Amino acid sequence: MNHNFYGSFVLVLHSHIPYVLHHDPMEEEMILEATAETYIPLLNVLYRLVEEGISPKVTLTISPVLAEQFANPYFKTRFEEYCLMKADFARRDQREFEGRNEHMRYLARRWEEYYTERLRDFNERYGRDLIRALRGLQGDGHVELMTCGATHAYFPALSQDTSIQAQVKMAVRCHTHHFGEPPRGIWLPECGYRPACHWSPPLTSYSSLPPYPRKGIESFLSENDLEFFVVDYYQLMRAWPDDVWKTPLDTYYVSGPQIPKKPVTVFVRDFQLSFQVWSHDMGYPGDGVYLDFHKRHADGRLRYWKITYNKLDMAFKDLYYPEDAERKLMEHAGHYKWLITESLKANYYNTGQAKLVMTAFDTELFGHWWFEGVQWLYYVLKWVHADPEIRAATCSEYMDENPAFNWVWLPESSWGKDFDNSTWMNKEVEWVWERIYHAEREIQYLAEAFSDRDDPTLGRILRQAIRELFILQA
Repeated sequence: MNHNFYGSFVLVLHSHIPYVLHHDPMEEEMILEATAETYIPLLNVLYRLVEEGISPKVTLTISPVLAEQFANPYFKTRFEEYCLMKADFARRDQREFEGRNEHMRYLARRWEEYYTERLRDFNERYGRDLIRALRGLQGDGHVELMTCGATHAYFPALSQDTSIQAQVKMAVRCHTHHFGEPPRGIWLPECGYRPACHWSPPLTSYSSLPPYPRKGIESFLSENDLEFFVVDYYQLMRAWPDDVWKTPLDTYYVSGPQIPKKPVTVFVRDFQLSFQVWSHDMGYPGDGVYLDFHKRHADGRLRYWKITYNKLDMAFKDLYYPEDAERKLMEHAGHYKWLITESLKANYYNTGQAKLVMTAFDTELFGHWWFEGVQWLYYVLKWVHADPEIRAATCSEYMDENPAFNWVWLPESSWGKDFDNSTWMNKEVEWVWERIYHAEREIQYLAEAFSDRDDPTLGRILRQAIRELFILQA
């Protein structure tokens, strides 16, 4: 690298939808809508960049639950039905708006074209196989695919180490099955981390239970050859020791009382750069020209209005103008690329080292919640590539070239409210955790009592019970 190289931009996108297939239509729509608005448009952007000679270098989590749904033949049938249904609703809206509001009729025609094109992408471009499309990008080195907890269980709250071990092992196994190679990194659900400690369930009904020893999350990862995970900025800021300079522009090894098989690296989400994107109040997605997520028309639930003002009652929203949104997203992409460069330059001038800025988001923010967001990503990645002073890198690429130096002891934490467990463990859901803890103990007993029995029927029963525990933990 020449002396004008200031560092790397590492983008992590976490993709997950709960298992909703064969549920009621409203729940199934979660994955169908996200596929039409996020996953296929994102694949289109990634392949478009590759065709333009740009390797996007995005690190992308595909949760095991999402991968299993992508591979399910029922999903493929339902997605085709969904796109045809939405295109039909758009045609109905065109007839309704004809002679009454020509701009809304124009928008309805765009929606018809949109769903027709997404179905064509699905059937013809990707051969109804999104897993294969992702695997192709990874095989050519353009993206890195990470895994996640098998059913997106919140690790710090699980009461048995065997539960965490099973979540991690099954995640690696599922990922390897679908993508042809084991993952090097994992997204901890909700960025939930717990160090090695003496622990007891934080529930009223378990208050008399004495604490018992628990392994740190990093031990499970190391034992399963997982080399890195992601935490939020404020999780790092609470880490020990206090006299180590802690910054999101660096990586760290996770320390603990146990000696892991191999050190586990932690990447730290840059709060300011992430806030600029995910905040609806202060970030780009809340700009008034963008398509409003909430206001929808009639049975087809198609959207024809812009945000206008993000505190405005839906009754007063103005109509959406795609051309205005296109101009604004290019402005926002240029601003974000400038922020990336300036952050890396400032760090370089202060430390003399070319480091990284890492931003991490739920993938569904782009396209689904922020309709124009996938196109915004296209311009950001394109313009990062065009700047010789910085570069895009996957987590593994950066980690291999820049091994961590300092070790930190992370506290029990998450990226939720107050960066603790309270979002997922509180009085309102205590009854849920009581049932999960009871089921964990039952499965542990059954495994110890019957695992050595050579009985195929009993084996099937035990495996089904374990599957149901996985689902309960989701």
